[in-house]
Amino acid sequence: MIAKTVTGNDFSGALEYGAGLRSDRTNKQAELLSVANLGSQEAGGMAAEMRAVAEMSSRIQLPVWHTVLSWAPGETVSRAQKVAAAKLYCELMGASLERHQVAVFEHKDKDHPHIHIYLNRVPMDGGPALRSDQNYARNVQATRQIREQLGMKPLPKRRVTTKDVDPRKEEARGYVREQLTAALQDASIRSLDQLIARLQAQQIEVVLKRDAKGVLVGTSFRYQQTSVKGTDVGVRAQQLRDHFRPFGSETLRTSNQLTPGHRSTPAAEPALARADDGTPGSLLSLSDASGPAGFSPGLDDAERNENEGRRRRRRPRL
Repeated sequence: MIAKTVTGNDFSGALEYGAGLRSDRTNKQAELLSVANLGSQEAGGMAAEMRAVAEMSSRIQLPVWHTVLSWAPGETVSRAQKVAAAKLYCELMGASLERHQVAVFEHKDKDHPHIHIYLNRVPMDGGPALRSDQNYARNVQATRQIREQLGMKPLPKRRVTTKDVDPRKEEARGYVREQLTAALQDASIRSLDQLIARLQAQQIEVVLKRDAKGVLVGTSFRYQQTSVKGTDVGVRAQQLRDHFRPFGSETLRTSNQLTPGHRSTPAAEPALARADDGTPGSLLSLSDASGPAGFSPGLDDAERNENEGRRRRRRPRL
């Protein structure tokens, strides 16, 4: 079982999709499995009820919580198990069914069982809204508990390719996935640098790819001379950005990016940072081949403009 979560502000659009009213597949089957604290069972009525409660809080701009719970292709999951999984998921994520409005739909348009859970983050009693930070790590922990309590399979089956039969590759994937999951569940890890340090301690090298603006756009890992893509272990750059963004934009910068009084290592010459005693520091490489000439991740616009001005002044006049 896996869980994917997004938040938004359109109750009508979300619930219409859940009810199968916005799909371009005419044979799509969508069934309402359960509701909590809602009088209507129609998408429009449920959306209106949820919107009325959400408007009690002017601070919450994204009150719609939408999670897809998916099981392995071929796994048999009864209706009662799906409802139980949805209820347990809500409770584990902090959405008490006594305080929050919930609608659960099942879609039957894929080759694997899956349900759509729609939550109103704003509770009916006017208390604190459901927190939405660290959703990736919290989903991993919640689905593990659901599997253990309901006796379900751990993950959907993966497509087997010629690369998958390499035992070293599979061992590296499994080890990196395990260490990443544990690190992202650790509440003390609140920045990309701290995550890299944790993985370094487990002999995992982290390779980050950034675009021309310094935004993290790709990840890969290396363990015992074997490289593993971030997508192979279920961690995309977007997920890392979403995971650390609630702690501030600086948490996505790394120690070898530009900080006041320091120069970053040029992207074309990646190197390991060195501690004061000469030992290797963070096992971090930066790949920015797609960036403009002279660009170093972390340089702000002012410094890039200043550097460009110097280069122009050095050019001989014709």
